[in-house]
Amino acid sequence: MVEPQILLAAKQTNEMRQIVRCIEEITLRIPIYITTPEAVIDWLVDNDCDLCLLDDSLPRTDPLEFVTRIHQRKPDLSIIMLSANQSAQAAVAAFHVGVVDYVPKQSGFQNVIARHLGEYMQKRTGTSERTIATGDVALPAAMARATYQNRLRVIGRQLDLYGYHSINLLEVGGGFLVRALAKGNRTPQALEFSDRDFPQLVIDGLKQRGEKRRPRAKSELLPTGYEDFLRALGYRFDAKVAEAITVAELDRFIVIGGVALVEGTVQQSLAPFQAFLQPDDILSIVNEAVRRRSTQQQPRLFNHLIKR
Repeated sequence: MVEPQILLAAKQTNEMRQIVRCIEEITLRIPIYITTPEAVIDWLVDNDCDLCLLDDSLPRTDPLEFVTRIHQRKPDLSIIMLSANQSAQAAVAAFHVGVVDYVPKQSGFQNVIARHLGEYMQKRTGTSERTIATGDVALPAAMARATYQNRLRVIGRQLDLYGYHSINLLEVGGGFLVRALAKGNRTPQALEFSDRDFPQLVIDGLKQRGEKRRPRAKSELLPTGYEDFLRALGYRFDAKVAEAITVAELDRFIVIGGVALVEGTVQQSLAPFQAFLQPDDILSIVNEAVRRRSTQQQPRLFNHLIKR
């Protein structure tokens, strides 16, 4: 098998040299390391690569515009952006111009890059998501569907597992972005949950069943943690045929929003909605989900909470 060729577009720094070593260890091939935007474009004119790691601090260029310039020459080239900017807004802007992933340059980010490269290598060897998802753990068909209930449940489990809090969740093309605070850290972190990773995250959750007590990021607003709440909320989003959903956790309430089908109209149309969930509303949503799973009763939609 021909080892993948990785292009690293970044200025000369110690952390980038560490990434070069990381890439070489994983791919067994030294990456192409180019330090100026002009040289990157010149190289791409005459050469091909499998993946580009783009540091947004590359000098003399706007990183978002540079992504567009790269795709003008190599439309199918996958680009992962590395950035010191951990804001959700910066990540959203990067995804809008076509990057496949956005990795904040914080402590241990080289390990995140190594994981991405490992996943890429798996795909090159023919290990499909279907193979991963049906290997040593059977994935129920109902859990494999990319519904809001299933995807938000997976996100909630990860938030509980790693102790995040004060979340701001935003649906973007191909998945979700979450801005959250880690325990003991006042700097918000931008987390990406890609739909392409959804099957593997479900499998990981199934493997963890019975291993140890499930962690819960409990709070006054969410007494049973994020997984239970987001799973229950996702069911309601599915029932409303919602799109472009958002979930913003504040100190005393949670604001949800998006667009959904307007009920009672002759022609199907979408309209924005917003709801303010107080602690009693949140508890009701979670309890209703528990009752529904045990009795299979139909859900009561949150029409009474929606302000059009």
